[in-house]
Amino acid sequence: MGARLDPKTANILYHDAAAGSYDGKWAISFDERSLSYVRDRAERMLPRRRYGRVLEMGSGTGFFLLNLWQAGYVDEAHATDISPKMLEVCAESARRIGCDLRVKVADAERLPYEDERFDLVVGHAFLHHIPEPRVALREMLRVLKPGGALLIAGEPTRGGDAIAAVAKRLALGAFGIADRLAGGLRRPPSPPPATDAERHLRELEFAVDLHTFEPDGVAGWAREEGFGNVRIETEELVSSVFGWAVRTIESQARDGLLGPRWAELAYRGWLGLYRLDEVLYRVLPRRLFYNLLLYAERPA
Repeated sequence: MGARLDPKTANILYHDAAAGSYDGKWAISFDERSLSYVRDRAERMLPRRRYGRVLEMGSGTGFFLLNLWQAGYVDEAHATDISPKMLEVCAESARRIGCDLRVKVADAERLPYEDERFDLVVGHAFLHHIPEPRVALREMLRVLKPGGALLIAGEPTRGGDAIAAVAKRLALGAFGIADRLAGGLRRPPSPPPATDAERHLRELEFAVDLHTFEPDGVAGWAREEGFGNVRIETEELVSSVFGWAVRTIESQARDGLLGPRWAELAYRGWLGLYRLDEVLYRVLPRRLFYNLLLYAERPA
């Protein structure tokens, strides 16, 4: 099915179907754990502590923008996504935390905003879903005020993704061996999809991730599209290997096998390895790390 759909339609169908369970699947929240994750990246990449009108592109359920607002970086929050259902969940999360959020369903390659409207444009783990990332960058530049800033985070690098793929295969093999030895560890096969939403979740999951990126290549795109003060960072190497292994095991384990203690240990393990990655980042090539972060400005 995914091969017969254009990428934008596939993204709408998949993310509409995923919206209701998305926060649970990816452990998205608006508590101190997620807030500290977003704050850390903002402190690392943004030169200012407060921005007026802020737009998130590909906002999904609001993880990045709403936590950025809670951290005090955002005066007026705007969210856009190609998935109407994702924006519905995002708007409800904003209501719960008291954020006066404005939302618009929109294509990232054709934003429904006038020129020079925003002080800051952000995006988290969305650019790799866009068919033409450079067109999206061009649109971000257009809607930024002169002197406005861009922050993109959470985008997979080509080298980091290749390393993560090895981690997934090894974790899958190890879990299979454990299941054969102990028995009863693996979740039973899923029944055939009963609804269109279930079918979209199953058939389109691997049709919506369109790109991985070379860090220097993304920096070059930003400069060629007219951005200045371009800076690229990356993060997560050992912690990424650990995190993807954990997610692979969680995807295979039967319901009730792992429990809340597993989740707590997995999070603390990832956090400790992330601190190790901060040391490794000083000596290893940045293209090996999984997540790319981009900061850039529209020239004044």
